[in-house]
Amino acid sequence: MLIRLVFLALFSLSLSAYELPKFEMPKGNNPEIVVFDSVSVVKDDKQLYKIKWKTINATDVNITFIGKVDLEGSITVTEGEYNRGPITLMASSKDKSYIDKATINKDVNSSKTTPFIRQDEENESYYNTMPYRGIGRPINRRGIY
Repeated sequence: MLIRLVFLALFSLSLSAYELPKFEMPKGNNPEIVVFDSVSVVKDDKQLYKIKWKTINATDVNITFIGKVDLEGSITVTEGEYNRGPITLMASSKDKSYIDKATINKDVNSSKTTPFIRQDEENESYYNTMPYRGIGRPINRRGIY
């Protein structure tokens, strides 16, 4: 019994030596992006993207290709607009001292796309984007390298 009490006393002292003090982090009024994502939607045989966002403690909210938007909302964009490049949401405080950023569509290949003209119809020129192939094997070449 005495051994058990001594062991219990030593064990409790050793645990209290490793206990970390508790403290609370101060909660500031910094702007924060809570939700920023996109969902692919097919409507009338067209692919559209619905972009949603929600911020807290922000006074100014901007999206890269749109400009100033509401603090919380959603928009629907076409596939061409969505694939133009990364879409960044910036939430800032009143005096612009604190800014929170979030980006979607980071892996888009917009910097390596070049316009080309289809030669199917001579009267009209259709502009489209095609991934840049660089130096190497041509598209129409067959066989091994």
